[in-house]
Amino acid sequence: MAGRSSSDLIREPFERYWGAYYWWVMAAALAIALVTQYPWKHRGDLYTDALFLGWTLALYAASRRWPFWSRLVHALGVLPILAFYTAQSDTAIPPECHAGLFVLLAFFPIYTATAMVGAPGFAAAALFAAVIGFPFIRKPPLVPIAFLFWSLAGLLGLGYYRMTARLREFHQVLLDQALADPLTGLRNRRALEEDFTRLQALAKREKKRLIFTLWDVNDLKKVNDKYGHAAGDRVLKKFARILREALRQSDALYRIGGDEFAGLHVGLEDPEAMLARVRKQFPWASSGWVDATDLDFQVAYRWVDERMYRDKAHKPEQIPKFTREEPAG
Repeated sequence: MAGRSSSDLIREPFERYWGAYYWWVMAAALAIALVTQYPWKHRGDLYTDALFLGWTLALYAASRRWPFWSRLVHALGVLPILAFYTAQSDTAIPPECHAGLFVLLAFFPIYTATAMVGAPGFAAAALFAAVIGFPFIRKPPLVPIAFLFWSLAGLLGLGYYRMTARLREFHQVLLDQALADPLTGLRNRRALEEDFTRLQALAKREKKRLIFTLWDVNDLKKVNDKYGHAAGDRVLKKFARILREALRQSDALYRIGGDEFAGLHVGLEDPEAMLARVRKQFPWASSGWVDATDLDFQVAYRWVDERMYRDKAHKPEQIPKFTREEPAG
């Protein structure tokens, strides 16, 4: 889990599918072109294949440089290639088939753009196809055929887009449930390990420290034994609320065990002052901190755990006072 965010877990299956699908289609198209044109009888064929390869590599580089736009770049990038291949020399495609073949082949990128981006993808791809294919489809008989084929591609793509959008929503709900503590609403131990590497990289990139804090609610078992588990749950929820109020909005908080809480703080200048604010409102908690900017998660966790237990050893046994005022019931 380390190093991968929950959004990555949602995005990766879809992005990898579309990315692999696109590049396999490009490779297959180039391979088919080479086979049908071998041996090259015209220098123009070789030029077109080289242009195809160069355009594909340029698209790949663009998608790596600007990942946000990669899906639309991939889909729209197919259209110029289709135009070149349907308008190239007559080695493989007879001239009378150019127009109809372009209308048919444009179905794929229009569907792909719509399926990945939605209605804006359909509008962009259909307009792009009409502009590029104007020399082919300007004759009246092909206009209604192109409209029918491309509208069908848009409807099918839009249905797929809506379906994958719902799947992403369901995945997000499941991941939120898997990474959250249902009692306090804080994130859990799995989320802590997932966020640690990401926030550590962020701290290094911004030349700041990553502070790792650990808290333990003292004598929670005695609270449960004396007042019941409902009172113990109220103790935990109140401590979680105090942590939220005492810490910065940018700090990440976690409940990682029955009575243990943790925090990750990028750029925190004075950890002791922060711990003092928490102790002032909740003196029944032990705490520790460590600078984890250059530490492995397991090493950082072991060190901060040791510091927290050293603090705990100096704490007198004392049941949180407010549980007496709020008995279970």
